Amino acid sequence: MGMTKLFYISVLFLVFGVTEGYSQYYNNGYNNGRRSNIDRSIGNDAPRSSSKDKPQDYATVYTDYLTKELKLDGLQQAVVKSAVNDNKDALEEIYKMDIAYVEKRDKAQAINDKIASKIKKVLSKEQIEKFDKLKEDAEKKAMKN
Repeated sequence: MGMTKLFYISVLFLVFGVTEGYSQYYNNGYNNGRRSNIDRSIGNDAPRSSSKDKPQDYATVYTDYLTKELKLDGLQQAVVKSAVNDNKDALEEIYKMDIAYVEKRDKAQAINDKIASKIKKVLSKEQIEKFDKLKEDAEKKAMKN
């Protein structure tokens, strides 16, 4: 008796297992133009990240970076964003100028120093030390490239 029960249970498992898988994949028809309830699409139907669709504002990116590195509060964040936005047009104009790279670098450095001066006014002593270190590391990295 035990052997026949095992046989029938195996047959039932096989039948229900196969039909369940078959019905999930083929759905015995169409579902919104698709052949199954499971979305197996790759490509055009795949979700897209919206952050890559629109360019990010440099002031926001820089403020977020400094907030993470220096643990800025709300007032400090506003000052950083304002300092960058106030000088963004001048920096863009420098990069558009038809002058030697060294001249562009020196002019941009003067503006970046002006921005850093505004930012340092609202930082604590510890934050200023960290800020100077970040700036130094960035300059070293830029020299290598």
